[in-house]
Amino acid sequence: MNKQFTISSCLAALLALFVLVSASEAFAARSGKDGYSGSNMSCLMGNDFYAVHFSAFQPGRRAGESTDFTKYCQEIPGVGTTYLSIDLLDRDVRKTPISLRVVEEEFSEDGGRPPKQLRTLTEIPAKVYANGTADIQANFSQPGHYALVATIGEDAVSEDDHLRIPFTVALEGAATVNWLGRITGAIVLLFFGTIGVIAFRTWRAYRPKKAKVEAGDLVDANVEANAEAR
Repeated sequence: MNKQFTISSCLAALLALFVLVSASEAFAARSGKDGYSGSNMSCLMGNDFYAVHFSAFQPGRRAGESTDFTKYCQEIPGVGTTYLSIDLLDRDVRKTPISLRVVEEEFSEDGGRPPKQLRTLTEIPAKVYANGTADIQANFSQPGHYALVATIGEDAVSEDDHLRIPFTVALEGAATVNWLGRITGAIVLLFFGTIGVIAFRTWRAYRPKKAKVEAGDLVDANVEANAEAR
């Protein structure tokens, strides 16, 4: 091929796209678009083994929002009825029972210890989400720190089987950026993007050769036909 397209250049392009998306999200938050960080861009969360897309919705429309049921990420603007949703990116997980639990958490002021679970607001027993989307509804009566805990498998034995998605309610600016989730999501995007590009380039490399061979056969056939006619 005249043009060489290396895997490294593909990875660099996809990584640049991911950085651009993250920067766009931050700009949207600063500009007040829909009021809250992550309201319009992807909210990828995960641990070492699982990655999901997290969304939170509340009925109605708040000041500065353009639509009802605006999508939020880790900062939910107010108390009240809230719908939490995770999209399962791994197709194998869609065949595995998953239980959901919404808990209230307490953080130490100095950040010297992990968050402590205070109480469980609501939970759903383990079941299979074949359509790839798991939902749970919670009613938050007071501002604070909360988390959605998804347990993968009925017999979860390791910490990695518990996917914790932290978020805040009515504490604008308090949620921290989940870099682990973003990095996990970036790796997933880079992997499948690289596979797709390699497959496409392989197909492109094969098709011209095949077409050239068919064209050569046609020329040879015409030459033979002319020779026989003479």
